[in-house]
Order: sequence, then structure tokens, then C-alpha cells
Amino acid sequence: MIISAESKLKELLESIESLLSQMGVMYRIFGRVKDFPSLQKKLDLDERYGSGKLLQDYIGVRVVLYFPDDIDIVHKALSSFYSEREKDQSIDSMNDSTFKPVRYNLVYEIPGEVIFSGIKEFEGKIDNTFELQIRTVLSEGWHEVEHDLRYKCGSDWEGFPTESRKLNGVYASLETNEWTMIKIFDEIAYGHYKNGNWESMLRQKLRLRLSKDSLDKEIIDILDGSPSLAKKFFRIDRSALMYTLNQHGYGYPVNLNNLVYFSNLFFVGDEKIMSLTPDLLKEYKKVD
Repeated sequence: MIISAESKLKELLESIESLLSQMGVMYRIFGRVKDFPSLQKKLDLDERYGSGKLLQDYIGVRVVLYFPDDIDIVHKALSSFYSEREKDQSIDSMNDSTFKPVRYNLVYEIPGEVIFSGIKEFEGKIDNTFELQIRTVLSEGWHEVEHDLRYKCGSDWEGFPTESRKLNGVYASLETNEWTMIKIFDEIAYGHYKNGNWESMLRQKLRLRLSKDSLDKEIIDILDGSPSLAKKFFRIDRSALMYTLNQHGYGYPVNLNNLVYFSNLFFVGDEKIMSLTPDLLKEYKKVD
């Protein structure tokens, strides 16, 4: 199928947005198609393109996540939907002695046989893939500054190792702040749990993009009457819940009531909550 890269990018963005939104992930998404000068420059820099190597990032997508603990779950969700070229991924490993910028770049195959229009002169040099970068929201700004003013201007930084290390130190502080933020939300959730504020507890624990619906009084009454049940909901593994939503193709509004019903189906199993659960949601458990 002959299609413009811009049209294919639009399709990819829409499908990725749908996939992430069904899990309630808090994110921003961006995409680009390499313009002609950038494409020409990259292909000219490596003579292997067209022989033993193909360009894989003609189309690029970047997913920017609010929280670092969402990175693995988003990676798994995307790789359950698209075919990943695992050998071509660029994921930097971290160690306990060095702080450095971390790449999380993935390569996925574009579904179907696609021929891009308008780039006939590059035929045989571009792979049927797209690159997807995952970043966190605090690191995104740092990466943009670093890319434009250090990576692209490497000679400007020659002879300034201390300043380069300081720039990396800024990244280190941002990474630390990201994990500190998660700890803060966990502490707030715990405080609401101790005070019996179930709606606030769930909202701060889950850290998901929720609709504005309030927690139903029937659910609140059940939790008020059973501290042990409330404790089970507080202890639900957030990542496991998100992954289960993805696995089952969850397609209903992401609000607190539905998440309580869904969590009860797969992790808690309380009969009173089950009696309130809409039949449509119960169908997810039937096909488990």
C-alpha cells in the first residue's frame, strides 16, 4: 500500500493513544517524520544504508510519561500490540555508581506492507519500522536542551569536562525528584487510607488519568463497614492493575467506580462489591 509517512504517523499516534488511554496512563505523545534534509544527511553519514543496514526511524514517536514506574508497563503494553525488533532496541542500563542520561528507544514494525510516497530516491534504504522513545516528563525538558546545545554542538563542549559533568548532574537531580514524587503520592494515599477517605486514597494511589466521576456512596459504605476490605484495595499492585486492563482490552471509562469493580474482579473478590458490578464489566472475568 502506498501511503504518505504523515498519514501513517497519524494512524500510529491514534492507536498508541487508544492503547495508553485504556490503562489510564498519564502521558503526552509526540511524533515526527524526518524531513528531506535530515533524511538525506543521515543516509549520507553511513554508506551501509541500502546494503547491510536500513534506516529505522524515518517515523519517530515519543511517549512522555508522568511517572518512571510506568515505563516498563507501557513498554510491555506496546510490545503486546506491535511487533518489536528487540535486537534493535537501545535501552541504557543503570548502575549504582554512575548517573547518566538513559535512553529508552524501541523499534517496532509498521503493521502491513507499506510503501512511502514521495521518497523514491531513498527506495531500499528505509525499513518498514518506526522508532518509539519513552521518556519521563521531568527528563523531557533536559533531553531537549541537551540534544540541541550539547549533542548537536559537541565541539563547543571540548575542554569543558566539568561543565559537562554538571549538566549530567542536573539530570541526576531530576531523576531523584521523579522517584521522590512517587513517594509523596504514596504517603498521601496512606494518610487517606488511615483516615478512611477512600476516594482520595484510590485517586492518589493509582495516579491514573481518571474521569471526574466521584466514588459511589454504595462503595464508600461497603469500605466504611469493612476496614480489612479497604486494606485489600489499598494494597492492590498498581502496575498489575494497569497490565491487566491492557491484557483484557479494557474499553470503558477509566473512573474510580469502574476501577474498583475491575480490581475486585481480578484481585479482591468481595461479594458485596461484586453485587454492584455492572454485568458488562463482569464479562471480562468470564473470558479470563
